[in-house]
Amino acid sequence: MTYRTLPLTDLPGIPDGTLVLLTGTYARSVTGATLRDGNAIIELSGEPFDWSPRHDTRLDIWGQIWNGPAPRLIVHNARLPGDVRRHPHTSPTVPAGTTLTVTARVQRVGADLLAVTPDRHTYLLRGHDLPDGYHHLTGTLINETPPLMHVTSHHDLSRAMLPPTEVPHE
Repeated sequence: MTYRTLPLTDLPGIPDGTLVLLTGTYARSVTGATLRDGNAIIELSGEPFDWSPRHDTRLDIWGQIWNGPAPRLIVHNARLPGDVRRHPHTSPTVPAGTTLTVTARVQRVGADLLAVTPDRHTYLLRGHDLPDGYHHLTGTLINETPPLMHVTSHHDLSRAMLPPTEVPHE
């Protein structure tokens, strides 16, 4: 699956669940965040995966569209236009027994260690006791439902995550 690049004005005709890349001005308010381009606006659910954009910044944002009674974009990640360090990609869909590599936010939830990718795929992890943070993980998918990954190697990216490009104040 790939992300479709679309203008905000085309979103009402797009089926729920479609992966899209949109460009507009990001704005925060007390009630949440939006992306606006001209007269078109969409509510955003969630935050970008690996950074927090500033209010009133022009961004490329990608995620999954839901056009129901309250249209919204479930945010996967974002970048400043022209930033080549971040780009839309989806987590691999593979059968059990397959080796896969993902970048994910690792966190402990109760007794479980979870890895959540930018496109919100969640894997239960086995094989290593990793610290919370961003990791590049390689492992074997042991089970598809729930997704269970036996980690064979990992690289802690928490200290290596690239900071977002700074936006000059005008």
